[in-house]
Amino acid sequence: MAEDASSAPLTNISWEDKAWLQAFPLNQTTVLDYFSHSQFYDRTCINEQVKMQRGLTAEDMEDMVVRMSGVECAARDHDTHQVRTYRPSSTPQLTPDRYYYVLDGVAYEVPSVHAVLSERLMRLGWLLNSAFEGLAAAASAEQKANEGEGALQPHVK
Repeated sequence: MAEDASSAPLTNISWEDKAWLQAFPLNQTTVLDYFSHSQFYDRTCINEQVKMQRGLTAEDMEDMVVRMSGVECAARDHDTHQVRTYRPSSTPQLTPDRYYYVLDGVAYEVPSVHAVLSERLMRLGWLLNSAFEGLAAAASAEQKANEGEGALQPHVK
């Protein structure tokens, strides 16, 4: 996520750091560190604030993140590494803000369901329009062919 929380989604770009990947393995414990180098990462998030604290154990860092409020990044491991950003809300439950995934070392922002459906519907509309234009052209060509033969002859058995 870019520095500005209200920035437009970055779903049309990807990010990877080949030098980092050659130096470190990408796994559940390193994916957030890898992700923190990308343009998707919000450098004002609480993860970054906690990371600046020296001498904390992993447990202390987790406890500190839980007590703080603000944008938080969290990773989940499946076949792809998933990263979510959470925004503070009035409820104690975390509300996901944006979703990202890292697949084969390349980070992507996941588009919203609205964006995916809008794109699919626009493509469907384009395909239907093309089909109707093709049908209209075929009907016009058939009509011209029939006019070339003269008046329409009744079909007699």
